[in-house]
This record gives sequence, structure tokens and C-alpha cells, in this order.
Amino acid sequence: MTKASHVLKPGEPVTLPPAGNISFEIEAGQRLRLAQPEGEQVADLISFNRDDVRELLSMHSSRAVNLNWKLTAPHVLYTNRTREMWKIEEDLTAENYCGGGYCSEHLNIARYGAPGTGAPNCQSNLEAAIRGYGMDRWNFNIDACFNVFMTVAYDENGVWEIRPPKGKPGDYITMLALLPQIVAISNCPILFNACNNFRLKPLTVEILA
Repeated sequence: MTKASHVLKPGEPVTLPPAGNISFEIEAGQRLRLAQPEGEQVADLISFNRDDVRELLSMHSSRAVNLNWKLTAPHVLYTNRTREMWKIEEDLTAENYCGGGYCSEHLNIARYGAPGTGAPNCQSNLEAAIRGYGMDRWNFNIDACFNVFMTVAYDENGVWEIRPPKGKPGDYITMLALLPQIVAISNCPILFNACNNFRLKPLTVEILA
């Protein structure tokens, strides 16, 4: 019996509500599609080698092997053991943040003060998604997180800011799984900054038939 929050059947999409989360399993050779029904919505994705959850997605390895920090089609994403994990096949928005990281209560408090206390965040979402596997916050880290559809801009002095995402209604990313994996996704619940352009929206998750 699966310990995932959902069993995704190929060709049957699941729509996450605003601020929702999901975990599921995917086989090597299957394709995962994340779509934005309304546009301008960010998804935080982590994934684990199903056969050994100590091996997980690594944005550092992915940037280092690709020698690129703007990962999109046709880049390959790598694990913390520098093995191929995902191949991005299509990416209509072609805008993702690949520096690692996710919003958390402690980060929100540091950035936004008292309103961050108890506010929904991606760290809590991701932890809830994998709880059925007996895993918790300490089974993943900021390096493991691929911020799909997120826009971050840098100026000439190295200052960076989160800007409204560029995704349009119907935009999607399709990734080929290169390992059997446990996947967890947070439909980002942040409203303190422009990450989701200050309005939370649904996200569609599908393993393609």
C-alpha cells in the first residue's frame, strides 16, 4: 500500500487547490507535467530516489553539471550523488528559480516579522506531503528544492528580488523521470511577496499517459 498522499494514474490529472500539497510516486520513463490553469503560480518540488531516500534532487549538482543557473528544456537535473534524475523536455514559461530554497516560518519571520508566525509556508507543506513515508523536515534541505515557474532577478551589485512570475494560463513544464522517485510538491502559499503575484491559484499535476 502506497504511503503517498495520492496515487497518480497516468492520464488522470489532479488539481491542487491554492496552497495545497501532494506526494506521489513516479516510475523511471514516465513523464510528469505541472500546469498553471490561471498562470502566475509557483510550485516547489522535491524528489527522492524511491529505492534510497538519502539520494534526492540537488540544485547545486544540477547547476554545476549544466554550468548554468537558468535550468529549463532540455537540461537534466541531478541528484546529490550527481546522477541523472529528471530531464526537462518542455517548459513553456522557461522561467524557474534553481538556487534552491523554500519559504518557511522562520524565514518568513526574519523577513516579514510577526505576520510570518504560523503563516502557511512551503517547508510545512513539503513536510506534510512526505509524512506518510515516515520522513520529516530533516529528510530534505533547501538544495533539494526546484522552484518551478518562479522569477528571481539579480542586479549588477548582486542584489536579488522575487518578481511576479511570468507563467500564462495553460503554461506547463514536462519532465521525464530518469529514476523511480517519491515526489512532493507544495503549491506555494506565500503572499508576503510577489512570488505568486499576491494571489494564490490552483496547480495541475499529471503523469502523462
